[in-house]
Amino acid sequence: MPSKNRSGWAAEEFADVKLGDKRLDTRLIKLCDRFSDAPESPINQACLDWAETKAAYRFFQNNKVAVEKMLAAHQNKTAQRAKEYKTVLALQDTSYFVYTNHPKTEGLGKMSFKKGKNVENIYSNGLIMHTCLAVTTKGLPIGLLDQKNFSRKLRKKNNNKIKPHDFLPIEDKES
Repeated sequence: MPSKNRSGWAAEEFADVKLGDKRLDTRLIKLCDRFSDAPESPINQACLDWAETKAAYRFFQNNKVAVEKMLAAHQNKTAQRAKEYKTVLALQDTSYFVYTNHPKTEGLGKMSFKKGKNVENIYSNGLIMHTCLAVTTKGLPIGLLDQKNFSRKLRKKNNNKIKPHDFLPIEDKES
């Protein structure tokens, strides 16, 4: 089944992306078109066949594929679109992705929910994503201005006494 998305939005959006190999740039555009045709579907259902599914997984595992490069290309297009409006809102939100039941997943941070009745500390494993979305005053999404994905490193308890070395530099703070 050919892509239903005939507008070519992905080719326009990622025209300036440079992943280090033209084939990767082309694959990115094809994947974006596939995923936008079936946004609720897992990778294997969004792709047309097994070969395309394998190509998608190879793309995501390729060290040359840098999220920062893809995001930068999108951010540049977002900035261009924003110039068309007198006022643009920068909406921010933080999302928490909990993967506690995925024990083999690496690179997850600890996120504390609460103290349990029978357990001193209950932690879940996961990732944090902070997004800033550009939106017009009429609610039309223009694109991402920024997005940070990270895992939280828990600090040691210090018995509620703040010491001078406990302060983090602004660059290291989540906020």
